[in-house]
Amino acid sequence: MTTRQKQILWILAVLLAVAVADQLTKAIVVRALPEGSWWPGGYEDRFFRFSHETNPGLVGGMFSNRPAVARTAPLIAFAVLLFLYTQLHVRERMQSIAYGLVAGGAVGNIIDRFRLGYVVDFLQFHFHFVPFDFPWKRYPAFNVADSAICVGVALLILGWHLAERRAAKEEAHVPDAD
Repeated sequence: MTTRQKQILWILAVLLAVAVADQLTKAIVVRALPEGSWWPGGYEDRFFRFSHETNPGLVGGMFSNRPAVARTAPLIAFAVLLFLYTQLHVRERMQSIAYGLVAGGAVGNIIDRFRLGYVVDFLQFHFHFVPFDFPWKRYPAFNVADSAICVGVALLILGWHLAERRAAKEEAHVPDAD
């Protein structure tokens, strides 16, 4: 098996794991919580809770009133993701895992968007204890796919940085052929 084939297997394994975990957790939330409700109940000012929200828009509900944009933007992002594949270092496993996280998250949300017309979000943080106001004190609900995308992007950036440093270090130690 070539190095490129191993890379593709890593990417596909992570992509499938993320997409399945995302769809499974969303199905559990849809069955367990009525839309618009949260768990645990009780007082409003909890740092974390599960909620059942639908997001017809993009990040934080942007473009909720523009369904064409909300459906087109993820497809454009996926096309960019396909281009980024050509930029991966074939021997960098962290980049393969990171790419699989991003691709799996994108697939999970695209499935929702085209199957349901919206994305199911259910992880909710509320920074009620912060003594000053800021725009997202009650952070917009998100899901496993969103988390995988964020972690994957951070790991991709780190992976590219480390790969470039490694390449520069190897290049500096190559003896002159003259």
